[in-house]
Amino acid sequence: MKPEELRRTEYAYNKGKLLRIFLVLVVFTAGIIWLGFHPPGDQDPHLIWVFVVLGSAFCGIIALLLLPKLFSVEPGLVISTAGIRLPNFPGQILPWSAIRNFDRVRSKHSDALILHLDPVAARTLTRRWLASRLSGSRAKVGVALHVLRGNPDRIVDQFVALASEAHEAARQAMPADGAIALHDEDEAPGPALNSAGHPVFTYVLLATLVAVYAAELTFGIEPPVAGSPTIRTLYILGGTFRRSIVEDGEWWRLFTAPFMHAGILHLAFNCVSLWFAGRLLERLIGWRWFAAIFFASALGGSVASVWINAPNTVGVGASGGIVGLFAAVVAASFRFRSGPIADSLRIGAAQILIPSLLPFLSAARSGENIDYAGHFGGALTGAALSFLLLAFWPKERPTPRFGAAAIAFSTLFVIVAAVSLFPISNTRQFILDDPMSNFFSGRYEEAATGFAVAATENPENAPYYNLWRFFAQTRGNDAKATADLRIAAGKTEQGIWPYPVYSLFLGALKPDELMAKAADSNQRCEATFYSGEWYLLGGNIQEARPRLQAALSSCPTTFLEYSGAKGELSSLGVQK
Repeated sequence: MKPEELRRTEYAYNKGKLLRIFLVLVVFTAGIIWLGFHPPGDQDPHLIWVFVVLGSAFCGIIALLLLPKLFSVEPGLVISTAGIRLPNFPGQILPWSAIRNFDRVRSKHSDALILHLDPVAARTLTRRWLASRLSGSRAKVGVALHVLRGNPDRIVDQFVALASEAHEAARQAMPADGAIALHDEDEAPGPALNSAGHPVFTYVLLATLVAVYAAELTFGIEPPVAGSPTIRTLYILGGTFRRSIVEDGEWWRLFTAPFMHAGILHLAFNCVSLWFAGRLLERLIGWRWFAAIFFASALGGSVASVWINAPNTVGVGASGGIVGLFAAVVAASFRFRSGPIADSLRIGAAQILIPSLLPFLSAARSGENIDYAGHFGGALTGAALSFLLLAFWPKERPTPRFGAAAIAFSTLFVIVAAVSLFPISNTRQFILDDPMSNFFSGRYEEAATGFAVAATENPENAPYYNLWRFFAQTRGNDAKATADLRIAAGKTEQGIWPYPVYSLFLGALKPDELMAKAADSNQRCEATFYSGEWYLLGGNIQEARPRLQAALSSCPTTFLEYSGAKGELSSLGVQK
């Protein structure tokens, strides 16, 4: 021990904790690689390998960075009367006079000291090669207390006591007129993670997502199933669908889908993740760029979802935007590349980012498919935009430049989504006015009224509309169903088709007798369908199903019976 290093205390690394973290990362990396060789059968193996390479590289790099600490024979921290020793500065003492001030940063998973060094003294220190490469500012040094053996509070108390003694001695030794001007290094201001402000935009966005989900349940075209909107409702209200976007030009769906969710668990998970992202990022870069990154990532996620997923996929959810925010957190951490603040940002982001990008960790919940293609698109967009933002973020500014451009983009995104309510509303109203849609959506009273109006407006097809009115009344437990059918039958000429169909439902004929009265292929297809419907109303699904399938394959697509067979089979869960 050197004479100037009296009252010296060494703190070794907590090898057990480091080993546990290292093993978890190794297992995680092995699992990711295993996924690449055993991809899910319904997923594109090439896309899976994209996630495998990115995920294994990320985890592998972190694991490699832990190895020097895990096998180090040197202490992780030495505190003495002369100053401190750190592995980053081999064979050197960081004197107390070089430490201008310090901050303690604590979170759920980390506890660290951030030392602010005198710029002149910092330039005289020699760092290890890796530390020098990862350091964004030579005037900042991080001391990770949570990976050391010892009580962090006691370490800090000892640090404060010795630092105070040294600085007091230096002050007393300094001549009255010998004040030395300190030269601040041109470095980025510290991140405002501990500021008292609230992530207001995050709260507004959370309220918006909840309100939109309530609107999905309220204005859905079909009754919710187990508290969740149906796929058809999600599509009509603005979910992404490749054919509608590419062929029908409904590109506005790329802007509306990010505000929607498929279920309460989907919404809850995204809200928690968004709140966490807001705490990490909004106060760091400001609400303007936070909003812009969210909306840009959401748009990137929507495009990736439409491009990569199966053509018949209906995509909804803010996940692309949220994952993009966490990717932006990782990118933004490189502005403060040295020290535990950057580590806290990256670890916090990785806790959400990695599971959202890996399909075997983001398994389907309650029968829903996780749109990890949208997650990947959002992450890529968010990271790219954030790195571009860093390039134009002056070190002297606490927040990025071009805030007006960020507001303009976010405003444009919201305006497009708001204007899209007009085509959504028109489509929804058209479907609600369609009696066949109402019938298969379970709104039987509205369907019966719609079929009655159609019968009045279209006398030529009135016999068929009156039959469908009977089906709707029967499904809706209307006591007048049979009486109204008799009245309609009295208005139909008995010698021609489809009067025999009325006789079937009034009990005068059986299905086989109805088939015998069919004179041509069109009437036979109709007789087949109505026979299936007769069995279905009687609760005999086994007899109904094959007849409905036969009608679907034999009836012209313009016939009500074709639409009816298709809808009934869909309700029965039959793949068509």
